[in-house]
Amino acid sequence: MERYIQKILVPIDGSDSSKKALEMAAAFAQKVKGELTILEVIEDFGPLPGYYEAVPEGVSRLKWISEQRFEKVHPMLENSSIKWKRIVEEGYAADKICEIAESGNFDLIIIGNRGLSAVARFLVGSVSDRVIHHAPCSVMVVK
Repeated sequence: MERYIQKILVPIDGSDSSKKALEMAAAFAQKVKGELTILEVIEDFGPLPGYYEAVPEGVSRLKWISEQRFEKVHPMLENSSIKWKRIVEEGYAADKICEIAESGNFDLIIIGNRGLSAVARFLVGSVSDRVIHHAPCSVMVVK
């Protein structure tokens, strides 16, 4: 398995589900000696009001939301020997996840089954469901 799975993409959105997916991905990456890429996709209309503090004046919305999300998982990564990097993008989550997976030649996507974007799920369906059907590589969904 080690030689087949080296590049693992883990989308996070600040939800408990994405945190569990990252925990699973970290354990998996350590086992196969792979590298994690943590992907945060900030949607144009999200996150839902009240979940994050208001963006301070003069601060990038993208950077502000991303930093608040990343604070929740940063200690888990800093205290490990796993090689990892972080990407922050803006757009529709499922599309960006698949786009990054393809352009980065990822071997596996590990994603949580439920995220924070209830509006998007209502309008266009689950992000994890769309990723399963459109990803260019294997996808592991963590419940």
